[in-house]
Amino acid sequence: MEFKLRGTNVIGIELLTNRDNFSVEGIKQFVSEKRQLLKGARFLILVEDYPLKREEVEELVNFFSKEEGITFCGFKTNLKENRELCVSLGVPCDISTLELEKSKERSPTEEVKLVKKTLRSGDKITSTGDLVIMGDVNPGAEVEAGGDVFVLGSLRGFVRAGIGKSEGEVRALYFEAPRLELCGKEMEFERKERFINFRAKVKSGKIKLEHLKRGI
Repeated sequence: MEFKLRGTNVIGIELLTNRDNFSVEGIKQFVSEKRQLLKGARFLILVEDYPLKREEVEELVNFFSKEEGITFCGFKTNLKENRELCVSLGVPCDISTLELEKSKERSPTEEVKLVKKTLRSGDKITSTGDLVIMGDVNPGAEVEAGGDVFVLGSLRGFVRAGIGKSEGEVRALYFEAPRLELCGKEMEFERKERFINFRAKVKSGKIKLEHLKRGI
């Protein structure tokens, strides 16, 4: 089975699959053969145009739970039904296209900034528009955006998003921050709360939180 990888160990490595080559056994064999290359990596499976089955997701999650040295961060997909399945199983999954309900308030001149690194304590990133971080936001790091913020990793630092806007959102695969600010509204969280597939959204003046599960 022919598979392709993209990314780096620092940012994360994606295994590219589609309708033509998706195979649970093939993926398991490929990962086993590339174990040394993937050691220490944040690993995701990109699934394009292939509807996942419940047993396939469960088998892969079980496989990666036994793979030492590989941090399995879930799936990315362009099919809503795949994301809904993963959500129902408590498995992180994001929409690969990042076409995530753009607000009508957006100006065509606003930037979309892509940050391909982990933000460490003392780091600060700003954007006039949307901000996509392909890594973690560690405690002590700060993120400010006029638009939405998407963290394809763990969000444990401070995010201020939707500055000057009435609608916006913050998403993260994992969320453990004590607070965040969205559209001028501050949200605080209990210490050590941990959310998976976290989403905070402000629309029509109301705050809505979505997540799969949390732990203390």
